[in-house]
Amino acid sequence: MILIPLGLGFLTWIRGIRMVQAGSQEGTLPITMAFFMGSVLLLAAAGDVRMLLRGGVLGTQRIVRHLWRMSFGLFIATGSFFLGQAVKVFPFLANQTNLLIIPAVLPLLLLVFWLFRVRFTPAYKSMPGVSDVRSLRT
Repeated sequence: MILIPLGLGFLTWIRGIRMVQAGSQEGTLPITMAFFMGSVLLLAAAGDVRMLLRGGVLGTQRIVRHLWRMSFGLFIATGSFFLGQAVKVFPFLANQTNLLIIPAVLPLLLLVFWLFRVRFTPAYKSMPGVSDVRSLRT
């Protein structure tokens, strides 16, 4: 599975570099979005490599990994829906007041909140189902 984010990350960066060299955009994809998404994909691949070198992730690290991947995907989806399709789906008044930014950015805000809650508070340190499996093998 590591080959998918690694390959797509490099291809997206190459596409962004070609767009910069050409001095224009391909289709509707802004140049900065190509570099942003390519960087996120490469960071995900780097996290996969780190996980494989450590022998897997357990406990809170596993929850944090799942949180950022799922919440970031939800952030991209809600941003595409609430901001990208706003003119087609929502009434004129909602588009003019910029209220649609709130549900578009909410998954990102919740991601930050839950990452700090899970990673830096003792709430998930001593949960019964979140124990270290490596200690059970010995």
